[in-house]
Amino acid sequence: MKLAPQPGQVAEVNHLALSRDVCRLALERGTLYLLSPVGGRTVGAVFRGRGRLTFAPSVPAEQAELQRFVGSPSLDDTLTELILIFSDSTADQLRGLTFGQGDIPGDVADHVRDLVGSLKGDNEGSFSGAVMGPLLNSELTGFFLARVERAHGGPVLFQINPEVTEAVQLYRPVSRLRWGANWAVVTQFPRPTAADMAGAWILREQLGVPAYKIDVRLPLNSSGSIGFSASAMLTLRVNEPVGPWLRFFLYPKLLTDSARWSSGDSAAVFKAKDDDDVWVRAPHRLQPGDSLSLTIFYHGDLIERLARWFFVSPLASWYPKNGQGRTFALFDVTYRAPSFYPLATIGDRVDSALANNVVTTRWVTKRPTSFASFNLGDFQNYHVERPGEPSLDVLLSEDAHRELRHAAIAAGVYLPQQTHMRENVAADVSNSLKLFTLLFGASPFSHFYVTEIPFGEGVSFPGMIDLSWVTFQATTLDGFDEWFRAHEVAHQWWGNGVGPGSYRDAWLSEGLASFSALLYLQSESEHKDRYFKYLDHYKTDIKGEKGDVGPIWIGARNATPDVRQGYNVMIYEKGAWVFHMLRMMMLDLGTGKDDRFTAMMRDYYASYLGKVATTDDFQGVVERHTGMPMDWFFDEWVKGTAIPTYHVAWKAEPTADGKYTVRLRVTQEHVPPDFRMFVLVSADLGNNRFAHFRVQVGGTQGEYVSPVLPAEPKELKFNDLSSVLADVKLERW
Repeated sequence: MKLAPQPGQVAEVNHLALSRDVCRLALERGTLYLLSPVGGRTVGAVFRGRGRLTFAPSVPAEQAELQRFVGSPSLDDTLTELILIFSDSTADQLRGLTFGQGDIPGDVADHVRDLVGSLKGDNEGSFSGAVMGPLLNSELTGFFLARVERAHGGPVLFQINPEVTEAVQLYRPVSRLRWGANWAVVTQFPRPTAADMAGAWILREQLGVPAYKIDVRLPLNSSGSIGFSASAMLTLRVNEPVGPWLRFFLYPKLLTDSARWSSGDSAAVFKAKDDDDVWVRAPHRLQPGDSLSLTIFYHGDLIERLARWFFVSPLASWYPKNGQGRTFALFDVTYRAPSFYPLATIGDRVDSALANNVVTTRWVTKRPTSFASFNLGDFQNYHVERPGEPSLDVLLSEDAHRELRHAAIAAGVYLPQQTHMRENVAADVSNSLKLFTLLFGASPFSHFYVTEIPFGEGVSFPGMIDLSWVTFQATTLDGFDEWFRAHEVAHQWWGNGVGPGSYRDAWLSEGLASFSALLYLQSESEHKDRYFKYLDHYKTDIKGEKGDVGPIWIGARNATPDVRQGYNVMIYEKGAWVFHMLRMMMLDLGTGKDDRFTAMMRDYYASYLGKVATTDDFQGVVERHTGMPMDWFFDEWVKGTAIPTYHVAWKAEPTADGKYTVRLRVTQEHVPPDFRMFVLVSADLGNNRFAHFRVQVGGTQGEYVSPVLPAEPKELKFNDLSSVLADVKLERW
């Protein structure tokens, strides 16, 4: 599929306006060149001349994002060039122009080619799926894309993508994001017609894939590597009109062989080389209520081997994943693998047979899950059984660690290697499972696999936890390994148990898993101080990134080349801080107990187990347990980026009956005037006596009086227990 300017399709333009949602492209005077048709349809054009771009987000939080990038909550710029790709009414609008022969500057085709290349991202073989779908399917979808060259400020990309809920999108060029894209989101939000719908921020689901039946073959090759081939039968349920071309995702190094429908008819299937988009043509455009069964046959280089390590990327799309809706599904998977390389995966093993050094196992899930993974290797199995607790199988390659140590010694490199690592890892996994069950409620899984992967990160799946080889090598003294192991365990509750509603709600998975891991550190009697040490470390990171990143609420949009750690800092670290602040707001100051907070988290887990939850859903649970509106809190900490600095002065004042009160003068800066927060204050009354109270700080400056105290305070700690993510500076009265 190639887009290029067409001879004889050149028109002069005078005062043509293209209005799409909150964007208006006014083509005042210039020349328009139609691009080559696709399937007999006009789908693209280029405008050169003078025009005007206006763009004003309708969502206040997105206005703030535009302000962050361009210095204004709206755009109003002169444009000099437009490149358009569309599957909406644009072609009808352009038919009113008079087309004929005309000179086509040579760089017009170059600019179109550059745009198409920039839209591919990692998909070197084809268009991006967001563009390909509207062009493949003959129905008008409402898709509209405009690359706008501005006279000042550089290019932007405006897009209406009806395939997603947040259809209105504005991008800026970047030097390749971590997932390969060349354009980063500046702002995106639903169209006004969708903004009033319940769950407007949740992903659309045009197509559902509620069940998979997969047959996987993992033969041992003569070179010692592991091959891969599979057939995947997908049950399809149609929720909205879609197709006839259906989009799925498959690991770029895998190749499709064929596809067929349950009728036995073959299905046209296309996957470009090194592309992760798979396109399958349905017999016709599918309508709501349609149900089909599709089987795709494929093979390729999925597993790499280095010495005794097998590299099975835990997040690789090794089966065709739904590209037009949610990925929650039931799995029935059969693996045929070498008997001497143990395999672990999700679900219950319901059958196993050995023949000719090949083990055939069948695994079935009881609950829908968003992702299935497996791991195999030169593993030794360490089985752990504790009364009343889920059983564990810890799979690690001790031989690989020994070889690594010998290689390091030979190279003159010191590589720490502790003993009893399988026991240490198993202890942290088992103990954190026990703690989280006590705090949040029981996990739905009675058995867990903990497997070693030769990567630097960890990933958690239902009943299966992949941990980096590094944490099997040694346990660091700063608590990171305990935190890391507990973080991945916590995903059995947050991520696998309760899924995030959309990218905006990722903090409910990652931030809550990080916070849960902090609770695990605090539960260790010898290292209770690590909880606050980690919060202090997070605070330093958050303040360091503060001017360069957006709020928690924009999720993965914080991951840009400009701020490499923006996503981790906002979602993992500030997300953990949000839960800590809620914990402090709900702390019983009389007993020091977390009962209210724990009850809230158990309610949240029980209410959404097996479902997805949005930030609004969680806010509703918080309001139910605090007994007050909490929109102000979520606006400040989830949808905002301000961090207060408190300037505090205080003095003790005697009462008529010989007791005391504390008068505080608090000046608040670096936050909006309406910013407010409950701050915990502790007064040292001497003789190991302390009084604790809260003040609700708001406005630029205010004075606050404590409850009556039985003695004169010797010292005062404002923002005790780090109750607020803030800086405090004490001053004289």
